[in-house]
Order: sequence, then C-alpha cells, then structure tokens
Amino acid sequence: MAVVKGSKQDRLSLVRYDPWQRFWRSVYLFIFIVLVAVCCFFGGQFASLDQVNNLTAERDQLQAQIIAANQEIRGFSQRVGVLEKGGEVDRQAAEGIRLTVKELKVQIATLEEEVSFYKGIMAPSGQDKGLRISKIDIQPLDQPNTYRYSIMMTQVADNSSYIKGLAAVNFVGLESGKRKMIPLRELDNDISELGVKFSFRYFQEVTGEITVPAHFKIEQVQVVLQSTGSKAQRVEETIEWLKKDA
Repeated sequence: MAVVKGSKQDRLSLVRYDPWQRFWRSVYLFIFIVLVAVCCFFGGQFASLDQVNNLTAERDQLQAQIIAANQEIRGFSQRVGVLEKGGEVDRQAAEGIRLTVKELKVQIATLEEEVSFYKGIMAPSGQDKGLRISKIDIQPLDQPNTYRYSIMMTQVADNSSYIKGLAAVNFVGLESGKRKMIPLRELDNDISELGVKFSFRYFQEVTGEITVPAHFKIEQVQVVLQSTGSKAQRVEETIEWLKKDA
C-alpha cells in the first residue's frame, strides 16, 4: 500500500488472547477478600476475649485482697478481746476494714456480673443466639413520679457484623379506669420519634429519664426490638411495673 508522506500512521500490535487470565485474576481477588474478612472476624473475637480475661484477673485480685483483709479482721478481733473496753480504737479500725471488705465484695459481684455478661455474648449456652433483650431496669428518682430506665440489647454469638433496627418502648397501665398504652416519647423529653434507633455489634444500652403523669398508673413496661436486613428479627419482652417499685 502506498504511503503518503507527512500523513499520520497508526501502529497495530497483536496481543495473545488468554481466556483463563481473567478467571484466575477473579479467583485471586476473591481469596484476598475472604482472608481480609477472616482476619477482621478473629481480630474482634480476640479483643473481646482479652477484655474478659482482664476482668477475670481483676476479680481474682480483689478476692486476694478480701482474704488479706479477713486475716486483718481476725487479728483486730483478738486485740479487741484483750483490750476490752480500752480497745475502742481497734474496734473502729476493725469496723473500717469490715466496711472495706464489704465494698470489695460489691466490686467483685459487679465484675463477676460483667464477666458473665461478656461470656454470655461470646459463648452462649444452648441455641440462644441473635438479637436479645438482656436487661430492662426501672429505678425511681428523688423527684415524684420520675424514674430512670435502662434497656440493654445484645447480639449473642452471631456478632460478626453490625445489627441495626428500632427499639419501641411502651408503658401500659390505667388512666381513669381505662387501659391505656403510652409510648416512650410522651414521657421522655429527649425522645422525639416513636422508637429508638440502635446499631451495634456486641451490645448497646439505651438509658434516660421519664416523668409519669400522676393520674396514670403504670402496670407493665413493654419493649419491642425490630432489626432490619436479610436476617431481620423481632424480639419482645414485657415486665411488671410493680416489681420494679418493690
């Protein structure tokens, strides 16, 4: 073919077509994604187990302190028996140690409850898995008809991903002799929507304060959790209000 001098000529290159090259490239990419997901999952598991081990070690340390404190109490008790009425100072010291031991026991009970809580999330017994309501707590405050509420939500065992949804809280009771249900947003000024949104991997606590009308007598507290996504769950629990006032 004749070539015109000064005209632009395009160069052509031949590339060997390999149908398996794209396939193996996709395989390598899939393996890389799987490895990253596995590393993230076991990393989260390790962090949670490390926290459980730390709490257990702290509990054991407090128990050792209790043993030492009990030994000191026995020593002071012997001195009180010898000094009788003249040992008022020793008795005061022993009383101080007794109060310290009491406080340590309360701390140990709290730590054991936390350890049990974390173990229940990481390694539940039986088939109790998925979204759960771990605690509904109502405590009266100093002001009349004012209460503090606490709702603990957990994702048991199946906590490799975040769970999202809506928590609806209703107060069921009597008003002027008629049964009535009042949603949380009408009693808590900080809540403006019908439910409270949640998003967590292991657990989330919803807390706040409510003011109950004087003419409304609450009988029950109803909590409904509704998660979203492909594995949506609905969990409902109702507690008696009188048990919380007792």
